Amino acid sequence: MREKEAAFCGRAGKRGNVFKGAGLALCMAFFLWLSMSCREEYRHFAEGEVHLQFSRDTIRFDTVFTTLGSVTERFTVRNPAKEAVRIDRVYLASGGSSRFRINVSGDTSLVQNNVVIAGGDSLYVFVNVNVAEGNRNDPFEIYDYIKFELNDMPAQQVVLSAWGQDARYLKSDRTITLPYRDPAALTGADAVDSVRFSYFVWNPAQAVDADKPYVVYGYLTVESGQTLRIPAGSRFYFSQNSGIWIQPGARLQVEGTLSEPVLFTSIRQDGDYRDMAGQWGRIWLSGESGPHQVEYAVIRNAETGLWLDSCIQVEGGLSVANTRIENMSRHGILSLQNRVEGWNLCITHAQVPLMLAEGGEYDFRHGTFVSRYMGGSGMYSQALVLNNYRQGALESPVVYPMEKAEFSNSVFYGSGSQQLELDFAEASVLPYRFNSCLVSMSRLPDTSEGRFPGCIWNEDPLFVSEESYDFRIDTVISPLVGRADPAFSTGAAGYDLNGVQRANPPCIGAYEFVSADTAAFFLPWRRK
Repeated sequence: MREKEAAFCGRAGKRGNVFKGAGLALCMAFFLWLSMSCREEYRHFAEGEVHLQFSRDTIRFDTVFTTLGSVTERFTVRNPAKEAVRIDRVYLASGGSSRFRINVSGDTSLVQNNVVIAGGDSLYVFVNVNVAEGNRNDPFEIYDYIKFELNDMPAQQVVLSAWGQDARYLKSDRTITLPYRDPAALTGADAVDSVRFSYFVWNPAQAVDADKPYVVYGYLTVESGQTLRIPAGSRFYFSQNSGIWIQPGARLQVEGTLSEPVLFTSIRQDGDYRDMAGQWGRIWLSGESGPHQVEYAVIRNAETGLWLDSCIQVEGGLSVANTRIENMSRHGILSLQNRVEGWNLCITHAQVPLMLAEGGEYDFRHGTFVSRYMGGSGMYSQALVLNNYRQGALESPVVYPMEKAEFSNSVFYGSGSQQLELDFAEASVLPYRFNSCLVSMSRLPDTSEGRFPGCIWNEDPLFVSEESYDFRIDTVISPLVGRADPAFSTGAAGYDLNGVQRANPPCIGAYEFVSADTAAFFLPWRRK
């Protein structure tokens, strides 16, 4: 029996070896055929005129700071012919002196020879730039060209363009850990109660100069007794975990104008970074600091635009006017037990444009407050959160006084169905009021106490373009046109965010409607 089994196993082993050998032979034949096919494909190349197809004819980089590299852009080069093409040379027109660098399918050489593209196929080209010092205040443009030479034709090309900008660089030299409290953040075991960051102290003898922008690493810090005065036309670009920190007893004074607003934004301004929220920290106005003034500012791409901690012992407070705050991953303005007066504010593309917590004193006129759903937050946001308490460790909340909370001729709109979150303890004693506002609320609040006179509910304001950050009124049929209360459009609020004199009756929001016939006379701020 064992002999039969052994004989059978031997025959089976021989058959297995035969099958293995046959399989190996088939594999070798397949790879040989594939190799021959590939060689055959590149044996003949398209001749004569072959016009390569480029996915982009111009690669542009916007605001690249000197000494800092850009993001990497890419485009494709397609061979429209049926046969393969051999590109004799791919190179930068400026050669080794070029500030641009290219990568053609993994090859980073300045000049690349005999680049082959199969018939109907494409290859990727990657481009970045590092701008040299220009020794000038204004932005400057540099050019180059990627050249493609083949078949004795005139070189085909893609244009490369970058705007360079010289800057002053400010870097932190120390670190600190401070108490931190965000009323909209997690509570309980997952709560964050402190924050550690790097900073440097601003020299009070050094005035801010608007000629060149500032690139800031860490928090620019103003110590007690000092005032940071920022003149019209100044530009600040912040890295991650950076911002401005006004310590107790110090002040911030931003003095922008209609034609020369002051800009606070992120370092990266090219590619997708241009409109990416949360790239830097905040303008932090510590408790017991102020009073502060912000006029004609543009604040973009931060976590929180203006953050005010509790201010009870000193005059404190913030006056903010004619200002755009946009693309915030958290709040536009966050105030804790403080005082804020604002008019002609356009705070948009933020999770919570106005977070006014733990009481305080507030007066806003002609504001456009538009929340935006942030996918990672797990919840829809509100244009306004207003409350007068802090939830302490015990069950009973700690209640703080709210002297005033008045909102007039303003828009509260956004991606969620409840744009007002009014959350009060002892609500009967709260002096809050909304005068002639447009509000998105699927569940209407109690209007019997006269807290919402002249308000419009759940209508589309018909902005020009929310995606393009253009919150002017698009058409005369907008529900905002002529629906504001003139009593709250006096003084400085008699002109809108673009300097247009308000009509009588005026429009709700930060912008007055301007017809197409007269729009050319009232150009909005140019996009920074």
